[in-house]
Amino acid sequence: MVKVSVSDLSPGMELAEDVKTPGGRFLMPRGTRLERSHLTMLAGWGVGDVDVVVARPKAPPGPPSADRETPPAPEGPKPADFFEQAMEAARGRFVFVDLREEVAATVFRLSVARTAKRLARAALEASGKGAPAPKPQARPVPKPPAGAAAEPIPTPEDLLREDPQLVSLPEVFTRINEVLHDPRSSVEDAARIIGTDASLSAKLLKLVNSAFYRRASRAVEKRFPAKVDSLTRAVMIVGGKQLATLALGVSVLPIFRDIPPEYINMKAFWKHSIGCGMIARALAEHAGSSAGESSFVAGLLHDIGRLVLYKHLPGPSGASLRRSREEFITLTQAEGEIFGFDHGHLGGLLLRKWQYPAALEKMVRYHHDLGEPLFIEEPAVIHVADFLVNALEIGTSGEWRVPALLPAAVEALSLTGTDLKKVLAGVEERIEEVFASFFPGDGEALRGAP
Repeated sequence: MVKVSVSDLSPGMELAEDVKTPGGRFLMPRGTRLERSHLTMLAGWGVGDVDVVVARPKAPPGPPSADRETPPAPEGPKPADFFEQAMEAARGRFVFVDLREEVAATVFRLSVARTAKRLARAALEASGKGAPAPKPQARPVPKPPAGAAAEPIPTPEDLLREDPQLVSLPEVFTRINEVLHDPRSSVEDAARIIGTDASLSAKLLKLVNSAFYRRASRAVEKRFPAKVDSLTRAVMIVGGKQLATLALGVSVLPIFRDIPPEYINMKAFWKHSIGCGMIARALAEHAGSSAGESSFVAGLLHDIGRLVLYKHLPGPSGASLRRSREEFITLTQAEGEIFGFDHGHLGGLLLRKWQYPAALEKMVRYHHDLGEPLFIEEPAVIHVADFLVNALEIGTSGEWRVPALLPAAVEALSLTGTDLKKVLAGVEERIEEVFASFFPGDGEALRGAP
């Protein structure tokens, strides 16, 4: 590694360290292979010098050999080719995020890298079809129906009373809730009640057999086979209360199967929610909490209030979506201005109405407002997880820009950039696996079917 003045840089050099502007703003990640456009950007931001990788001398060519490998075929588009586009797209989405903070800057770099890889992959596919290279695409903005602005806004309590499905839940849900609240309930009680719903049982067994729970399965592999094929065994591995908590989260998914598709893609919504739940569980483990399953379910349901809004107030919901895109405001802030409350508040009230455990209600209700609850560790887990899935564009619940990452949440969980990299390692593959266990086919996922 050697420090080189920006004026002496040349295309092809590789950055050995991250580059920041003189004001401390993150500009480029280490490992970037410099091109002329990068040199112009560095000079434009007033960067004086940077650390670059010292090139190693090439070994002289050896004699021809029959065993020598065939030279690789020319490579297609590389992520580095799309770095500028990815950086520009990320800056537009991270306008509410303080990139001077270590954790936020780490996530910003990960977002840029993911976007560049996605663009390179799309360009490779397009080149095979003779199409031009893609550019980052913004999500379409729903157009509110005529007269949406004049639509009266009910109170959260009135809104939750209007839908019979939100008042009268499936019997299995009620019985699971009773088990969850009864200190005398047993493993067999939880397994027996969950077993009365074949679809729910199948989903939970797939979930327990996924990589999501592989570590727990290994802990008892001397007692049980690798594949968990009964609810009783699943309860023994995960825990009766924990599996009942998971069942509570999964059992409500079919309720929201008729959301207007012009407002939200349900496949993307549940991927966002499952991603938030899985990252929340990993963050809870990092913080030393034993509430992994509660964190997963809270993450799974953290935006359920937004589904109620899309379903019952589509006009004002479309207006809030449009305002969040056209003005300097988040979707959550737009909800507060248009409805007088946001989806977190509404979702928390819904979980209270359904008699969910108080910890779950608190995590959902306050994941955007950590100044309200007395103890913030639990909602902080959901806040950070939601920030991460928005930043990395893992599905969407309608938010386009990345909401601010509150320093209080980072402090409450004692997070560093290195911690987050460990939490996120391999997370996308695990999210895909769990998503497939909940929604075996894209068509079902789009409908929100069980």
